Amino acid sequence: TQPKQRKTMSIAMQRSVRRLYKNMIKSVPRVLDQYEFIHLEENTVKTNLKKHFTKHFNEGNPVVIDMLRIKGEMELDETLRMFKTPCHIEKILTTDIDDVGFLESKALAKEYQKIGGGSEFMASFYQGS
Repeated sequence: TQPKQRKTMSIAMQRSVRRLYKNMIKSVPRVLDQYEFIHLEENTVKTNLKKHFTKHFNEGNPVVIDMLRIKGEMELDETLRMFKTPCHIEKILTTDIDDVGFLESKALAKEYQKIGGGSEFMASFYQGS
């Protein structure tokens, strides 16, 4: 199997994704202060944000890229306006998406959710948490 080739993005799309990344990185100190996350290190949070962006680096479909950018902008806006609960923000900021154990537990939770008819409660019940 050959690695997936990256299609070129338009200049405007590249700029908008870079702008979103910069805005998110610049917002980290404000978010940590707003949500009073004194136990989180700024550099760790920035590293995790970078991983979230690089996860989709090879995405070549402009429609998907635009959807991810819009979703990221909405997430940032809702976070800065404090529409999200602290536990939700902490999970996003601290989750290491390279952690194999996390990815396996997430996949397992999806399987349990299918068994439970789509209910998150039933998924956690089957999982034993």
